[in-house]
This record gives sequence, structure tokens and C-alpha cells, in this order.
Amino acid sequence: MQSQNAQLETVLEPHVHELRNGYDHMHVTRSTKRLRIALIGQFGVGNFGNDGSLEAMIDTLRRICPEAELTVICTWPEAVEKAFAVKTIKLTRPAIKSRWLDNANRILGRAPHKMLGPIRAFLKLRGFHAVVLPGTGAFDDFGDRPFGMPYLFMKWLLMARLRGCVVAFASIGAGPAYHPLSRMFFAWAARCASYRSYRDAISRDFIRSLGINVASDRIFPDLAFGLPVPPVEREISASTVVGVGVMNYRGRTGGSEAIYNAYISKLGEFVARIVMRGFAVRLILGQDNDEVAVVDVMEQLRGMLSDADLARVVYTRSASLHDVMAQMQTTDVVVATRFHNVVCALRVGLPVISLGYLEKHDALAADTGLSAFCTSVETFSVEWLESRLDTLLAERELRALQVRETVVRYRQELRDQEVLLRTQVFARREVRTDDATICEGKTEDRSAVSGNR
Repeated sequence: MQSQNAQLETVLEPHVHELRNGYDHMHVTRSTKRLRIALIGQFGVGNFGNDGSLEAMIDTLRRICPEAELTVICTWPEAVEKAFAVKTIKLTRPAIKSRWLDNANRILGRAPHKMLGPIRAFLKLRGFHAVVLPGTGAFDDFGDRPFGMPYLFMKWLLMARLRGCVVAFASIGAGPAYHPLSRMFFAWAARCASYRSYRDAISRDFIRSLGINVASDRIFPDLAFGLPVPPVEREISASTVVGVGVMNYRGRTGGSEAIYNAYISKLGEFVARIVMRGFAVRLILGQDNDEVAVVDVMEQLRGMLSDADLARVVYTRSASLHDVMAQMQTTDVVVATRFHNVVCALRVGLPVISLGYLEKHDALAADTGLSAFCTSVETFSVEWLESRLDTLLAERELRALQVRETVVRYRQELRDQEVLLRTQVFARREVRTDDATICEGKTEDRSAVSGNR
């Protein structure tokens, strides 16, 4: 397999051909077609991390391709349109409205409707130059099935390649995927991309395990580290404030009530213990459906704390990573479960204890020097968590400095990725001069270009 840089395609290649064919001795005729870029993912479903990654990539593309027309292929188009003011395409095919056709489709094992999916994707991608997968934990089957997101990514990206689109992965998370079909779909999807970067080495290793040559693939930080921190004026508090990110966690498959109940019980006991020691606690969401977990923690606390103590536990609903970061800035240290809650704590410069559910937590903790403060959400003990909190508070200034320095590095690395995207993926530049047409740094004299008419 050739070097990835040698394989990189430029989405303006058709424009360059038009430029060459339309050149005369008086002027260069530019294509009037705008660069059209689609961003694909599970957006608009209330997952703050996914939507934050989308926002970061939209901001990036508006900087490096300001004239481009952006469209988001997503799960809930209405929510994305409202939040980001972009055009959208629904990721999944529409339901069959006719009862008669729906019954016929069911009799045939839903095969006819499923066959329409790739055809619809191919038609929808007409006129696009590039499809970008912006961050998120895109390539895993955590709480999913093979014909969920694994199949949808494969379908859309294969159709994008058939359409001649450039496919790019930017800082994606990948793995684990346990079902053989999921792994096969991810492998096909990965082969469609001419530019691939990952948010950690674990993700790159997973793609390698699918039989993909990743020798030229790069590692760049999670896109959410590129988001701005909202300005917040923190009120002076006599108590140390601990932010506790709560997650509706029910195991890898998403269906274990036993795992959920054990998690809520331990988290509630931890909060009760530290509140009785004089700490204040702020409960923080990471996704819309995490609110049920907050309700269950509060219900448990009502049976463990006095009214006076319970008043030191606060909760404000959040709707985005910006809200999460704003709330975290009112705390001194954070305990978090959901991955992008951990990212938000680091982004605002706070040391964090991570109760992880995938290896991505371990990778991020190791890179930020916080491995001693990361453990499994399913096996942690209240005693361990309380002890780690005491240690982290004792080392808070040193750990916070360490985090801030790492985040500065992350943001510089994301700027480096912007340069790669601008110069290697999207930016075949056309420059008009009196005597030459300059394309991608190469100068061709007028007679040579004119000869291609």
C-alpha cells in the first residue's frame, strides 16, 4: 500500500480541470460550483460529546474552507439544523408510510426497504466533494448492533467513494468492536478514507487489527479540546466543590440493571460521605438520558442526608459541552464517568478522577499524567474513590498545572491537523497571475495550459 500522503486526493481536482480547459489568453474561468462537504455521524440525539465534536469540526472547516457549503448527515436533522444552522440529511432511510407497502416489506423480510438504503445514500451524495467523519467514538459497537451505526457508516462511506468523494476521518475514536459483522463493516468503511487520524493509539491499533495499513495515519487529540471555554464568574465558596459527572451507565450492551444499580448505589454513597465531611457537590450531565441517573442519585441521597446537607448538592440541567464546561468551572476537582465529561474537565484545566468504561479513558488519563486516578466504572469501590479524591486535592495545584500544559499541547496539535486538512485534503488552490496558473505550488506556463483546451 502506498504512502497515505501519496494517496490523498484533493476535492478541487474537478475545478482544476475546468480551470485548465476554460483558460484563454485573457482570463482564467473559475468553476462556479462551491465546495460541498458532508459531515457524518450520530448527531442531534442528545449526546453532548458527539455534538461538541461536530461543532469543533464545523468551526475548523469554516476557518480553512470559508466558502464551502456544509451539510450534516445525522440521526436527528431538526436538532442539528437548529443548533448549527447547517443543511442536513437524515442518516437513516424514512419509514414506509403506506400500510400495504409496509406489510409487503415485512413479508419479504424487510429486504426491499433495506435495499433502498444504499441507493438513497448514493442519490443524496450527488454533488458532494468530500465526506468527513469528525471525531466521536465512531467505530465501536458499545451499546449497538452490527446493523446500527457500523452498517450505516459502511453504507454511506462506500456510496461516497462511488460518487468520487474524498473521505476523511479526523480524530476519531475506534474500538472495541466484538461482533464479526461490526468489524467487517468498520473495515470496509475505513478502507474508504484517504485521510485518517485518531484521538489515541488504541484507536489506531484497532483499525490496524481490521487489516488496514495505518503506517501513515496520524494521532491527534479529541476534537472537543478545540472548543472555546465559556467565560464564567465563579462565586466565592467556603467549601471545596466537587463536580460529579453522572452517567446512565448500564454495561457494554446498555441493558444491565444490576450494573446500573450498583453504580448508582456506590456513587450516591460517595457523594453522601464527602458532603458529610463538609464538601459541596455539583452533579453534572454528559448526555440527555443521563438525567435519570441524576434523579436516582438524588433519591438515594434523600434517605442518607439531612436537609441541610442535601442543600449542598446542586444540579443544573445542561444541554451541551459548553454548559458542562461552564458548570465545571464552578468546581475545584471533578469525578466523571462519561468520556466527554472527562474531556471537559481537562479542557477547563481541572484534574479529574475517571471512572472509565472503555480503554479510551485509560489512554487519556495516561497522556495527562492521571493514570493513578483512573479505574473501571464497574469495579471501583467507594473507599478507593474517596481516597483518590483526598490525594488529588492534596496535589491539586501540581496536577492542574500538568493538565493545563497538556491542553496547550493538544490545542497546538489540533491546529497542526487543521494545516493538514487545509493543505492535503481540501486545498488544491487555483491562483490567477498574468503569466501563469499556479496549482498546489506548481507553475505552468500559459501555452502549456492553453494546449489542454
